[in-house]
Amino acid sequence: MGADYGKQMGKAIRAVLDMQDDCIRLFHDLDKALIEYVSLYGNVVTLNLGSSIARRAYFAEGLIRLYARKGREDQVLGINICFYDENDLTLVEPIFVVANTRYQTGVADQQEKVKKGWDPWSAFLGWSPERVYGSAITIERPTKRSSIELVTVAAAPLYSITSLEAATHLVDLVGRP
Repeated sequence: MGADYGKQMGKAIRAVLDMQDDCIRLFHDLDKALIEYVSLYGNVVTLNLGSSIARRAYFAEGLIRLYARKGREDQVLGINICFYDENDLTLVEPIFVVANTRYQTGVADQQEKVKKGWDPWSAFLGWSPERVYGSAITIERPTKRSSIELVTVAAAPLYSITSLEAATHLVDLVGRP
């Protein structure tokens, strides 16, 4: 371990903090741009961070925002910023994922509400037949989530989302509920 190792770690941590700060600003900008929608989780942007010493990492895997029109939680515009997935080594860079998801109508319990937060991530990284950036991919009734009727998902490398316009371009690709 060289003398500069600590400084390199400090720079890496600073870069990650700056990236997260940029992502939070993007969510604030999206909140303002999507005025006809409400955030289903309020101001919460991450789930399952964990507080157990058994977990290997305390860095959030991703940031989450779900939007719906008032009283219409069966049609959700979901946005996930995926930083890493310790179970999927093919996710080699942070990505920005947007999904327009139509759920079966009915009351969602707390477990279902938490699952909804990860649905854009799962749709692109798991349910999609292929991972293609910048294109809308439609998936009907994914077998892993029986509560979903239809999901249209699009993704891009996070570094390419340099403006609100770049983010809303992906929103427009999947369509607004």
